[in-house]
Amino acid sequence: MLKKHWQTIAHWVVVGVAIGYLAWLVPGLASEASTAIGQLDHLRWGWFLVAVVCGLAPLVLYGELHRQLLRVGGSTLPFTTVQGINFVENAVSTTVPVVGGAGAIVYAIDQLRRRGVDSALASWSVLMAGVLATLCLLVMGVLGLGLAGHVPIALAVVLAAVIILGSIGAWKVVTHPAVLRNTLHLAVMLARWIPGVCHTCRDTWTVRADEVAQRLSTRITLLQPSVSQWLGLTALAASTWVLDFLSLAASVASVGAPVPWGVLLVGFLLVQGSIALQISPGGAGLAETSLLAALVTSGVAAGPAAASVLIYRSITWLGLAMLGWIVYAFWIHTAPLHLHRHAPELSEARS
Repeated sequence: MLKKHWQTIAHWVVVGVAIGYLAWLVPGLASEASTAIGQLDHLRWGWFLVAVVCGLAPLVLYGELHRQLLRVGGSTLPFTTVQGINFVENAVSTTVPVVGGAGAIVYAIDQLRRRGVDSALASWSVLMAGVLATLCLLVMGVLGLGLAGHVPIALAVVLAAVIILGSIGAWKVVTHPAVLRNTLHLAVMLARWIPGVCHTCRDTWTVRADEVAQRLSTRITLLQPSVSQWLGLTALAASTWVLDFLSLAASVASVGAPVPWGVLLVGFLLVQGSIALQISPGGAGLAETSLLAALVTSGVAAGPAAASVLIYRSITWLGLAMLGWIVYAFWIHTAPLHLHRHAPELSEARS
């Protein structure tokens, strides 16, 4: 009971630090866009509402992508549960320095396991969602640059085809039983060094690594979406980027500036690249600077450009992160207790 009490205190400390960090960022972001404040007096509220809806929808669709991947493995968690995990995962990823990305993955897998999802399916669904979304961004980004005239269209089509065919080939190789088993064997051996891992399970993995790898590979091999499922999953992943881009376009339109679609695509890709680099939480600083530079060089005046950046990043970064930490705070007292289950091989060894 005392342990749970201290865990609750620790969770609330995390919430306080996270929300304090976000509150600390807001004045800095506003000061960097000081020339934007005047533009906000003439905000076009219709376009602003479109920006908000299109900024929120991608995260909801990404959560649905998680849920559909879980359904492939036979898990039918409620929509609200998966969305809650997804919102917190996003908040951790975009606000925790250095280890935010890895911490978000660990959090999501842990929360799924607490709700009865087996480790293999939990890990597969979380990682596959990220991989599929990244591949969609790469393909759509390359084709978009080609259509916008930034690269030859023929080259764009070839690069997109290489990414698609290469991904299919990699999937066939990775899911080959022998390759998968050897990869998981290495992963099991490395997992022994993860802090917080059950010592009993760690010892079991060391002694019976081959059996653990065989069990996990057998489970993952069964996770083979049908063609129709792959199409649905890909559509969800692609839709998240389309709506995110529309949120950026609506942010520009909301301050009355012309929407330079071709340059806006470059700015959007620079923002996503800044976030992916994890140099700072959510790409803070680098993302805003890159997007602002892209807008200004396209001919958008400094004031409207800064206002557009401020609106877009406030919605898709600070706003969504704040929502995630609110969900986290709510779940401190309502989330299921962690009931650890030892590796099945341990039970076999004792019997």
